[in-house]
Amino acid sequence: MIQEIYKDYIIIANPKKTANNKWKVSTIIQRKTINGLKKRHFTAEDKIVYILEIEAAKESINLGKNLIKKNMVGF
Repeated sequence: MIQEIYKDYIIIANPKKTANNKWKVSTIIQRKTINGLKKRHFTAEDKIVYILEIEAAKESINLGKNLIKKNMVGF
């Protein structure tokens, strides 16, 4: 899957397949700290779905970047 380093974080696209075979935006954000690797999962709550997995994966990376920019990751 798509992965990108952004600032001190690693963003991993993790799109989820829905019951009607479409794709939802989901991402994993990781960061190395002195206490080890921290990881959190995030899923978009906007109800938007995509036909192609790659579309959802690209939006998953964007979600991760936006969460980091807004300091909403929590570590």
